[in-house]
Amino acid sequence: MAEIKNYSLNFGPQHPAAHGVLRLILEMDGEVIVRADPHVGLLHRGTEKLAESKPYNQSIGYMDRLDYVSMMCNEHAYVLAIEKLLGIQVPERAQYIRVMFDEITRILNHLMWLGAHGLDIGAMTVFLYCFREREDLMDCY
Repeated sequence: MAEIKNYSLNFGPQHPAAHGVLRLILEMDGEVIVRADPHVGLLHRGTEKLAESKPYNQSIGYMDRLDYVSMMCNEHAYVLAIEKLLGIQVPERAQYIRVMFDEITRILNHLMWLGAHGLDIGAMTVFLYCFREREDLMDCY
């Protein structure tokens, strides 16, 4: 019988480590990945289309849904774009508050990643510790 050298492997979007947003078609040579063909956009929500029919100030809530882990960062980017388009100058205190919330969101994002990674490799305790810390930080919101 002839030995198969290369084979294709479908990874995601339902694979537990893919979290539903990515599909990879992998060409494998044994255990080595020779080629990867990524398919992104599997979590498309049509935010642009929803925002077209709303006034700019009513679309801020849609930005949270772009990345459910980094909510405030997406809102911040959207509001910065609106302020730049309208020529609005934001007080320095508000800028500092925004950056503080962005940094808290970044820490929350890292804790989510670490917990999910721990869960993917079978370390349930790491997941629980990370989510305990996340809950404490979520009280800041």
